[in-house]
Amino acid sequence: MQEKPMILKKTLTGVVFSLMCLGLLAGPDLASDQRHSKSLNFIYDIEGDVKIKRSQWNDYHNANVGDLLDPSDQLLLGTGASAKVRCSNLSVWELQGDSANRVSDGCPSVILTTPRPNSPRVAPRATNKIIPYIITPRHTALLNNRPILRWHPVPGATSYEVLVQDASLTLDWQTETSNTEIEYPGEPPLQPNSDYFLIVETDKGDSSDDEQGADLSFTLLDAQNAESVRTAVAQLKQQQLTQEVETLTLAYLYQSYDLKAEAIELLEGLVKEGSQTATVYQLLGNLYQEVGLSQQGKDPYLRALELAKGTINLEGQAQAQVGLGQVENNKTEAIEWLTQAQSNYQKLGHRTKVQEIKQWINNFQ
Repeated sequence: MQEKPMILKKTLTGVVFSLMCLGLLAGPDLASDQRHSKSLNFIYDIEGDVKIKRSQWNDYHNANVGDLLDPSDQLLLGTGASAKVRCSNLSVWELQGDSANRVSDGCPSVILTTPRPNSPRVAPRATNKIIPYIITPRHTALLNNRPILRWHPVPGATSYEVLVQDASLTLDWQTETSNTEIEYPGEPPLQPNSDYFLIVETDKGDSSDDEQGADLSFTLLDAQNAESVRTAVAQLKQQQLTQEVETLTLAYLYQSYDLKAEAIELLEGLVKEGSQTATVYQLLGNLYQEVGLSQQGKDPYLRALELAKGTINLEGQAQAQVGLGQVENNKTEAIEWLTQAQSNYQKLGHRTKVQEIKQWINNFQ
């Protein structure tokens, strides 16, 4: 396989150049029209009757653990009820019963940039099972400069040639393995603000480079932001939180810095432990979509929907149904999921979401 690295280099360079010319290749940050500023406040504990009213809703509805809160949202607590909110600055806001509270009164205005939940995405494509498509890292920033490199196993393959390259080929690392994941050794070192690509080829000639229409680049988070993340993590570790609350908080934190690979790893751990929180599965499904693994998002969305139905969480149901509509390859079934989501948003009185989904349905037809 001595001549193949050069072939892969030429292919990579050509693809990168073409995408740059078309304006379709960006760094790990999402395109500007897919990002917005949002306060990452969320409910992590509820006792008794706690309701929420968003500015777009026509009434109060049951609040649920994991609900993200905007500053304009209002929380209504019944007699003897209590709730705890994790604010964007990692402080805790504790609420007691017989009270109505605006979120902006309890959580400082700290704005983080995060991907817009349930924003329209590129139409999903069925994953090609016969190529070693990249599982991680893809379309993400990284905090760790020695990331785990993982790809899909190909039936019949006995070895894989693994390459990590940047667009200019100033970094060109390669190795061969019979495994489907390895740790990048850290040498040559990854540099912040450079786009890197992981390419895997089997001994049969199947290549991850054959995946079309996906942004597979990754980068190392710059030193300033990396320090901010580590400081926030250290602060969080000092607080007495349940494992799930701490992990979900970290996942939101990582997502806000575009550390999607790390966020996915954390959430996958909660799933393996049998989490009963719909938000865990919803966020995992969204992150799978953001990195271009749409089909892997289907099971988390189905579980999120099941859990949301169990708590009569209309918003949670609608969000999961939108996700299912986005990852569904069958047009008829995709429209059915979106129609169900539209119905739930209508029940909430969320006219903006109703119109958004109507437009998505029209685009399918």
